[in-house]
Amino acid sequence: MKNHVFALFLTVSTLCFTMTSAFPLEAAQSSSDVPNIAKAETAAPQTATLGEMLNKGGPLMPVLYALSFLAVCLIFYYIFSLRRELISPASLSEEIDEALAKKDLQLLEQICTRNDSPLSKVVLSGVEVLQSPNASYEMVKDAMEDEGARQGSTLWERIQYLQDIAIVSPLVGLLGTVMGMIVSFGALQSEAMTPRPTMVAKGVAMAFTNTAAGLVIAIPAMLIYAVFRGRVKSLITDFESKSNRISRKMLDLVKHR
Repeated sequence: MKNHVFALFLTVSTLCFTMTSAFPLEAAQSSSDVPNIAKAETAAPQTATLGEMLNKGGPLMPVLYALSFLAVCLIFYYIFSLRRELISPASLSEEIDEALAKKDLQLLEQICTRNDSPLSKVVLSGVEVLQSPNASYEMVKDAMEDEGARQGSTLWERIQYLQDIAIVSPLVGLLGTVMGMIVSFGALQSEAMTPRPTMVAKGVAMAFTNTAAGLVIAIPAMLIYAVFRGRVKSLITDFESKSNRISRKMLDLVKHR
């Protein structure tokens, strides 16, 4: 969990530094207006704030805002939910071992029913098969392996949403870029001379803002997804190891019946 918090803090810090240092836009000075050259040189350069720049992104910026907010919510959800204590608790494993040592099938079922972790669901699937009069160890083992595969697939699907955001965000930004270029080309084709430079600049600003916003969301999301992918792999390996160990101990229950 500490590694996840550190990775999130590092990504957010880098993102804030990049956006605040690289995005301010200096106001352009007109080189064709000779009388105003001296005045422009003495005046302080004007910069656009981050909020003003994002407001130039056009109608797709709310979509990018929503994607970034969803990504942050998912990251915090994964930090608190993808923990070993919730996937394969050590206390649960000890209780299961005690029940197996006593060869008490009812106690084992009660322990697994009280807990909602993937490990308890895997063991409970084996207990349910074991309650059948004609149950064999192979049947119990197959049931536990099938349930373990389902629980592992659920964990992989849980973090898949963050990768989906990392994929969709640049596409939304690209769509905003295309819309901005359409605005610029439309201004170039306009017959009116006065608003043409303003409309061209507006379209270019829209294009680059959407591109940057999409990448700013996608790059940290993909990096953090890679961190959680390794975490999920470690968790699945851990509870599969515990499940296999428990399934071997359940062989005594099959013989005891």
